Amino acid sequence: MTLSLTESDVLIVGGGMAGGLMAAALMHSGLSVVVLDAAPVPQMPAGAATPRVSALTEASRHMLENVGAWQQLPPARIQPYDRMHVWDGDGTGDVRFAAQDLHTDALGWIVENEALVAALYQVVTASRVQWQPNARTECIRRSEQGWRVTLADGREYCAPMLIGADGARSAVRQVAGIPGTGRDTGHVAIVGSAMTALPHGACARQRFIDSGPLALLPLFTGERGEPEARHQVSIVWSLWPAEAERLMALDDAAFDIALTQASTGCLGDMQFQGRRFVFPIQELHASSYISEGLALIGDAAHVVHPLAGQGINLGLLDAAVLAEEMLRARQRGLPHCHASALQRYERRRRGHNALMLNAMHGFKVLFEASAPPVRLVRNMGMNLVNRLLPARNLFARQAMGRGGDLPQLARSKVS
Repeated sequence: MTLSLTESDVLIVGGGMAGGLMAAALMHSGLSVVVLDAAPVPQMPAGAATPRVSALTEASRHMLENVGAWQQLPPARIQPYDRMHVWDGDGTGDVRFAAQDLHTDALGWIVENEALVAALYQVVTASRVQWQPNARTECIRRSEQGWRVTLADGREYCAPMLIGADGARSAVRQVAGIPGTGRDTGHVAIVGSAMTALPHGACARQRFIDSGPLALLPLFTGERGEPEARHQVSIVWSLWPAEAERLMALDDAAFDIALTQASTGCLGDMQFQGRRFVFPIQELHASSYISEGLALIGDAAHVVHPLAGQGINLGLLDAAVLAEEMLRARQRGLPHCHASALQRYERRRRGHNALMLNAMHGFKVLFEASAPPVRLVRNMGMNLVNRLLPARNLFARQAMGRGGDLPQLARSKVS
């Protein structure tokens, strides 16, 4: 039974980071926007770090600053990193990046996913945007108004424009009949945080092992700036499923030894904190990002291997570019959901995302190669990049999200 019908200009299904930025980018556009979020009301985390974090680029920080969300993040829960260290499992390939080489203060920032969603929620709900938590989608269909969404509790929403920000298993993508080409990575990830004997030194580290990459990301300085907080790192350990199952079966002491050995002791003895989480790692790319009055952003459109931490940065760029094209259409006297606006969005984003997907897959295959000649050439290449400052800086600039077809929202000082 229908309890109510709410009409708007834009419906966003999914209230994560990409959906939240999408809403924030449109909140002063004059368009009525509704976010349908299946999760509860986002809350700013407190105390110990939550398990899932993201490494945000300079472009992502600009976007969050320009919509006012960055300012909502407690400074103690943001960890900048000014160095990166990437090395091969056998120890013969090594690349180091430093912010000072690019004349900047940081290469990126580690932020908890929960904190980022909460900050976007605070900004968006202070505007005219309606963010509906606990909004489980029951049915999505085309209607005379464009799109109609029915929730599990009977509420209905309709709009001429529907945006799918509902993740890799996107119901919006399925209803639109858009195939998602998936690729099995053969990996799962053990995720959590650890205390280290040595301070992390604001350095993001990644070691490539035969079974998959191990990332050690520096965590924030603590609610009160405790010195021991400099010894906290986030763990993203990609592994073959059988190896992950073996490690998950270990007791805490044995797991800590295995983790320390996998990191080559670069931060001394490591002690995993709290519960270990395991997540599947998949790659996916939708055959199209758009349909009539519909667009996909973030993981609904593409899922990238996490070895370079670019997934959420790509999703935030999707949201910013789509908002830019929708507003550009209005300035030209066209509907915000006009086909030309959606086509321009797809042209600007699909190629860039495909390039990143294929690059990450190529890196994964390259570092899993066991043939000695491949390993030799690969590691010689890493050492060459490390010795050549221009080449090293080029890689660092790409990791920071600089250059390319950036939307205005991703640039500093947007009025």
